[in-house]
Parts: sequence; structure tokens; C-alpha cells
Amino acid sequence: MESIPTVLIDGVLAFLLIAVIVVCSFVYRRLGTIKEGQAELRLLVDQLNNAVVEAQRGVANLKQSAVEVEGRLQVETRKASALADELGLITEAGNNLADRIERGLTGNGDQMTSTASSTGADKRSEKKQQKKILSALREAR
Repeated sequence: MESIPTVLIDGVLAFLLIAVIVVCSFVYRRLGTIKEGQAELRLLVDQLNNAVVEAQRGVANLKQSAVEVEGRLQVETRKASALADELGLITEAGNNLADRIERGLTGNGDQMTSTASSTGADKRSEKKQQKKILSALREAR
């Protein structure tokens, strides 16, 4: 009689052992899947690392280019400022000259002397020319 409980215990142990083997095979398959995923993840991390390194190089190149462009821009800005100042002086000198010419033509400054030999037609012609010159100067401003 003692053999029945022993056989029963052996049967239960055999069943549990088979269950453990089945569970271990499932776990082993899942571990294989995880290892494959881990290898893929490692490749992905390596690719990401390479992309980050390339991005850092790109940013460094971009910074260097920005510094170079800034230097050129400062040089060009200084040149433009000098030219603008010079143009301002030239414009002011031109306006002063135009004012002097206008005063001379209108008689506000020195009075123009007329000779006795000038006729009325000559004076009218001269005034017409003065008006044309005056209007041209005003348009130029």
C-alpha cells in the first residue's frame, strides 16, 4: 500500500517537472526575443549616437561660419557707414552750392550789375534761363 502514495507523489512530481520544463521553454523563447530586441536596440543607440556626433559637428561648423559672416558684416557695415557719412557731406555741399547759385540768380545776395548795352530782349532771355536753371535746381533737391 505504501507504493500507491509513492506512485502518486512521483506522478505529481513528474507533472510538476513537466510543467516547469514547459514554462522554462516559454521563458527561454522570450529571452531569445528580448536578446534580439536588445541587439536591435544597441544598433539603434549606435545610430543615434552617430547622429548626435554629426549634429555636434554641424553646430560647430555653423558657429564658425556665423563668426566669419559676422566679421565680414562688421567690415561691410563700417564701409557703408563711412560711405553714408561721405554722401551726407556731399549732399550738404551740393545744397549749399545750390543755395548760393539760387541767391545769385534771384538777386538775394550780391546784386547783378547790368551793362548799359543790354537790351530788354536780352534781359528777358536771361531771366528765362535763370528761371529754367532755378526750377532744375529745385527739382534736383
